[in-house]
Amino acid sequence: MIVAVDEILDIVGSPGKPPLVTITGPAGVGRTTLLARLREALAQRRIRTVTTQFAPTAAGVPAGLALRPGGSQERRLRPPAEPLPSPDSPAPSWSPLGPVAGAATDPGAARWGAAAAAAPLLVTGNAVLLLDDVQWIDADTLAVLEALVRRITGTTVTCVCAIRTPTSGILRTEGLAALRRLRADGLVHEVRLNPMGRTEIARTVRETTQAAPEDALVDRLAALTRGLPAALHDVIDVMRRDDVLRVVSRHAYFVPGADPVALPPDHQLLRVIRVLGAETWAVARAMAVLHPLGEVAAGLVADALEVPAEEVRERLAALCAEGVLHHNRRDGGWRFTVPVVAATLAATLGPFERRTLAEKAVTALWSGEARSADPDYLTDQLAVAGRLVDPARAYSELLARAAAVLPDNPELSHRVSRWLRAAGELAGDRAQRVITQLMYASSCYVRGDYASSLEGAQPLLRDLRDQLPPEVAQEVQVMAVCALHSVGRTAELEELAAGRLSWSDDPAPRTVTRAVALCMLDRWNEAGALLGGTRNLWQANEASACLGGLFEVLSRLWAGDPEPLRDALANRERWPMRHVERHRLQQVNAYVTTLLLLGELRQAEQLLADEGVDTALLHLSDQSLLACLRGEAEAALDFARRSYAVSTARGYDAGRAGTQQAAAELLLSRGRLTGAQELLAVARNQRPVLGHLLDGAEARILRVLGRTEEAAAKLTAARAAAAGRGLLIGADEITLQLGELALERGDTADALQQLTELERIAEALRTGRAELHVLLLRAMIKQDPSAGAACLALARDRGQPAELSFVIDRLVRHGAASPKLLPEAYRLLGDLDALLYRAWLRNVMREHDVAVPGRQVTVAENERLLAVLVAEGLGNKQLALVLRTSDKSVEGRLSRLFARTGLRSRIELAAALLSGEYPG
Repeated sequence: MIVAVDEILDIVGSPGKPPLVTITGPAGVGRTTLLARLREALAQRRIRTVTTQFAPTAAGVPAGLALRPGGSQERRLRPPAEPLPSPDSPAPSWSPLGPVAGAATDPGAARWGAAAAAAPLLVTGNAVLLLDDVQWIDADTLAVLEALVRRITGTTVTCVCAIRTPTSGILRTEGLAALRRLRADGLVHEVRLNPMGRTEIARTVRETTQAAPEDALVDRLAALTRGLPAALHDVIDVMRRDDVLRVVSRHAYFVPGADPVALPPDHQLLRVIRVLGAETWAVARAMAVLHPLGEVAAGLVADALEVPAEEVRERLAALCAEGVLHHNRRDGGWRFTVPVVAATLAATLGPFERRTLAEKAVTALWSGEARSADPDYLTDQLAVAGRLVDPARAYSELLARAAAVLPDNPELSHRVSRWLRAAGELAGDRAQRVITQLMYASSCYVRGDYASSLEGAQPLLRDLRDQLPPEVAQEVQVMAVCALHSVGRTAELEELAAGRLSWSDDPAPRTVTRAVALCMLDRWNEAGALLGGTRNLWQANEASACLGGLFEVLSRLWAGDPEPLRDALANRERWPMRHVERHRLQQVNAYVTTLLLLGELRQAEQLLADEGVDTALLHLSDQSLLACLRGEAEAALDFARRSYAVSTARGYDAGRAGTQQAAAELLLSRGRLTGAQELLAVARNQRPVLGHLLDGAEARILRVLGRTEEAAAKLTAARAAAAGRGLLIGADEITLQLGELALERGDTADALQQLTELERIAEALRTGRAELHVLLLRAMIKQDPSAGAACLALARDRGQPAELSFVIDRLVRHGAASPKLLPEAYRLLGDLDALLYRAWLRNVMREHDVAVPGRQVTVAENERLLAVLVAEGLGNKQLALVLRTSDKSVEGRLSRLFARTGLRSRIELAAALLSGEYPG
């Protein structure tokens, strides 16, 4: 739009340039906004502007507006007696342009009107007449306008007309002819405003949300709005309000919502329809529901509204003429030019109107009179029609479609839940109600709507549990427990964990459900003891055996006993219910999560290969952790952010805390301190189990900021809290950090105590990562090359780039390995885009006289890191602390950064980084 303003400014006031500028484009493309910006730019140049806006009359016949109210036509056209106001004063309330009776057929009258209109403009010298919504112009004013353009030719007066396309009425006939005549004489400069493309849509999202949009969000916005700015801005606002556009760590994601995205009911795109009259408005609303039915839609609308078919066709023609609808004459299909308009129109319908239209659609589809290309259109209409159609058939089809869609199309889970809710209202007996309630609760759970999942599960557990087979009852109870945890209903979890609340008289599901409640409260040792002492009870049915066995393995592992996990992995053929695919996948996912949390990448990959499970079937949190261990940093961050944006992880997904810990540390390595803190805050808000794992990442951030005492206190408290719950998972990483902190402050005795504690933890956990941590801390404390060599060999064997670079850095810093290894660590950190850690490592390389490759790359990296840290909101003292340099050095580097980039402030710098327009 800025380009268009500059283009028009180049014409204004130039006698040799065309006196008429036309701005054309569809409704909502920004014509009026362009005129407003043009007017502001002209005011800055002290160029007089006069604005006129046209609008339809109440009868729908075009007429000029913005004329002085009252008086005769001649008085309205006469210029005022007072001189035109100065550019600093308010705009005049009069317009020099208006209809002259008979001008359309009398050229002399048109010229007279043009002379009267031109006089007040010409006396000012440099003036611009801005005309908006010229599509509503009447024939007489059009004739005056053409004569006016010819009258001001060769002067410093310019006329700018904004015209909505497609045109209709007078402008489509006489208007186009007049434009052709003016164009033939070289008197017109045309500016066409086109809808935004994907790049412009993405830029708009960034500017509005201060977050980088994912491709799926941009695609969704493009599909809904067709790139029209008027629709786009409001749709973004609505999506944010309805929480279907979610921002996590400065990235924006689309999350399908329960209802279609709709514009405000008074939106300008709907006003285009309202001005066509109440009858056309009614037809448009009905078509919003029925247009997917193609050529029969018009007849169904006539039937629903009880109006003649010919009248409906006339109203549809008017909607097509205004660009609201498009009719494919080849196949008879209909579509709304801007899809979100259809959803908005449908949202204005009352319940009875909506059900009536749905009944018409269902009847036409069932009878074979109509067809729809959308396989889910019929199901959507069945959910609305309710008992206006055959309830038994509707129930059956709703249930069948939901069952077919849900497993393979989680993105449709909101629609599925709506179908199932409708099916529940149509259920004919208790058995049907059980089926629909069960499917409804499950569909809500899958998409992360835990409150609705509880709403569906509780009637099953309270009123219908006698209808549930033991295996199903067990799954529903565990689902409800995890949902309680996810929505923060801790009191009920406590009641379940204590055995004071129970949803079953059967001891098998009752025991397992109680154990799961204990796990959700992070009381894993109590859960392990309960399950270990009641194994003969919960092995009574397969579902209880499956879930009980899984949680017993996890409980004992987190407490430091890895043997049950090793046994489960070595004897996969004995997994309960592995013959049922979803139960096999559930167990694979759980064990992969466990291995990844332990840092056992090779074992996790081997399990996936042995079971033939694609990584795309893992939870998003597991996909993130897998990518992180593989050194695929960007993918790891995207999966981590997405896992929180879509909120679809299962309640007992222990990998969520570990995933966010790893993602936060990746962000930290890139200098994204604030981003890491925000990600950890989001993680804590969602109450993950094993939440103490987040403390390790928070401590690292505190250390980077120089707050080492706070870091040590946090780590000590986290380890103590975990020990109080009988948890060893993550204690090795916490203890390693405490050992590092002791060495940093020169407290060798404390470092040795931490080593002793770390050896005890590693002996219990018996994982490769725990062994690596012992070797590393021992080598650092004792500066022992043999321990360093063993540590390095193990790190190489484990094949995790971030871990290997960390090991090399620490060993060299503490004299336990050769500085010749530093270039390898430097390269690994480069692959991870770890700007901050690379900058620190460059200092170490210089201290050991190791050449830093690529001087120009180094300069660019230093500048980019500084820009990132500034954009994160760090002040100069914090910058000096993080960069390990002086305040004066920071000031000099900032001055050079702003001078080179041309950016004038920290705000501009942050915006440039976010938009991808940072010049470096």
